[in-house]
Amino acid sequence: MAFIVIMIIIAIAIIALIVRYLYVQAHILSSKEFRKTAEKQTFKMRAKSTEITCDFCGCVINTAKEKRCPNCGAVYGEDKELKERFQVDEKAVEKKADAAAKKAVEKAHAEGMEVLKHIKIAIAALAGVFVLMIIYAAIFYSSPSSSYAGKFRENEKLQDNDYTEYTLISEPNVTIFDKEGVTMRLVSVYADDDNAILTEGMRHYRLGISLVNTRKEPVTLYYKVVGINGRCNSRQLVYIGGHFKAGAKVLFYENVYGEYFDSIDEIAVGEKTLSIVDQGNLYKSDVMEKIRVSGEDYPVITDDADTGIVIFENDRIRIRSLEKEKRDRGYDVWIENLSDHDYYVDTSDMMIDGKIPASSYILYDNGLPAGYTLHHDNVSCRGEDFEKRAEESQVELSFSFSDLVDPSNDFSTGFVTLK
Repeated sequence: MAFIVIMIIIAIAIIALIVRYLYVQAHILSSKEFRKTAEKQTFKMRAKSTEITCDFCGCVINTAKEKRCPNCGAVYGEDKELKERFQVDEKAVEKKADAAAKKAVEKAHAEGMEVLKHIKIAIAALAGVFVLMIIYAAIFYSSPSSSYAGKFRENEKLQDNDYTEYTLISEPNVTIFDKEGVTMRLVSVYADDDNAILTEGMRHYRLGISLVNTRKEPVTLYYKVVGINGRCNSRQLVYIGGHFKAGAKVLFYENVYGEYFDSIDEIAVGEKTLSIVDQGNLYKSDVMEKIRVSGEDYPVITDDADTGIVIFENDRIRIRSLEKEKRDRGYDVWIENLSDHDYYVDTSDMMIDGKIPASSYILYDNGLPAGYTLHHDNVSCRGEDFEKRAEESQVELSFSFSDLVDPSNDFSTGFVTLK
């Protein structure tokens, strides 16, 4: 911040100096002003002699004191000697005008050079401050101890706002990560006191998680929760973790918005990454894992088990779809994993009557553990081709399933029509 303030001050100084330089150059006297100055100088030079001889009586007249001849009283206004004395000599005037112009230009040039020197000094100072700022930033952000200063997770409060109250529903105290000197445990589960089903069918939970970093350097740990209690929702992915200091022992909280379930008994985790800050990964895995939070079996959710029309089914996967009442909002899609293999699900571009739209809201790299059901409630795309499609329009998607443990289980459905 200090660097920026200094740079702003120097920039303002440079602007002021440039304005001063332009002012100096613009105010060199014009040729008319040079001549005017020269005539004044010539007049003053001639006016130094104040005595003339009277044309009528020959008496000496002091023009500085007397308006008439003191001897004969004659007016000397038309006196030849006086006229000759104050008649402007054009050559003398031009000579003096040239001298005045030369002097003015020399003065302006000297002052302009002085201003330019200060401008160069100010620009050099600005460049120096900019270089120092880059060097400082490079040193500061390359230091592991400071790279995430202010961003490391510390002990947090359960109550993170003024409008939500939480009730403790379980204390599983389950280890969910223990590798490379870093241990993370799920120690508590809370529910919103007003945990009725919201308009979008979601309930609000809060997970209490402890982390111990025994390493001598700061680390980053992220867990990607892909499902809870047998359900996955493409828009409810939860990331657990963050940046932690060397030797950290912290208790932090993560929010979870659950679909239908009344408790959290099992968490399915996909991507897991542990890395040293600014260095590299210590551990990374995309293989899915189910973590039991309680000893009880979670109830199988069947509220929407028969919703929609089956558009694809084999011995491993069943896919159902249902067009929403508001056609511009697209379709709901449910994908049930009937097998004992964990899959990652992708969909290709949507097709409307054989044409691929510019963009679409579909599935990408969504985890689907064995026995889980994935709900994607926003299969849609932008544009009139979709919003104003005819009732008989054919909307298609192709689903791909990848098994990271055994790729021989991979398969694709090809394009299937949504209903």
